[in-house]
Amino acid sequence: MVRFDGFSEEWKERKLGELADIVRGASPRPIHDPKWFDQDSDIGWLRISDVTGQNGRIYHLEQKISKAGQKKTRVLESPHLLLSIAATVGKPLINYIKTGVHDGFLIFLNPKFELEFMFQWLEMFRPKWNKYGQPGSQVNLNSELVRNQVILLPNKDEQQKIGEFFKQLDDTVALHEKELELLKETKKGFLQKMFV
Repeated sequence: MVRFDGFSEEWKERKLGELADIVRGASPRPIHDPKWFDQDSDIGWLRISDVTGQNGRIYHLEQKISKAGQKKTRVLESPHLLLSIAATVGKPLINYIKTGVHDGFLIFLNPKFELEFMFQWLEMFRPKWNKYGQPGSQVNLNSELVRNQVILLPNKDEQQKIGEFFKQLDDTVALHEKELELLKETKKGFLQKMFV
């Protein structure tokens, strides 16, 4: 195993359920009723479709939830780690804004870990959630499966160092992806102008 200088302490085996209170989000029903939503609200509404568009770090949400809707969901007002359990199964995300959380997510409340470290670990572990699915069926993650998942955990200082390292790599990848998209659009524009 590769370690940063200055860290030699053994990593401890823990269950995710020992490291946070893992609870499911909640959705007002029927979900498409307009009374649950209000574009003037300062509380966003986190949906599964928001996850992939922001690559796991939520800084803005298009849809907003009304006061009535807030009473039917779990509202987060500080950064939290979440895990999608429907559609894009097993995708971790860190939410940085005030939001109501759809029932397609698990929320890690009162964490005893560094958010960025656990985000990276869950991202690495994501393909392994498939072992809980039946052949030919959609994977179904529930809070009990997630709570019982075992992880090797370093101390908080090492967690922070690891989290920062991978976050920096993620930021660099995102920057290059934007540059690549811009180059593709530039090429497309020149192709249309030159090959009339």
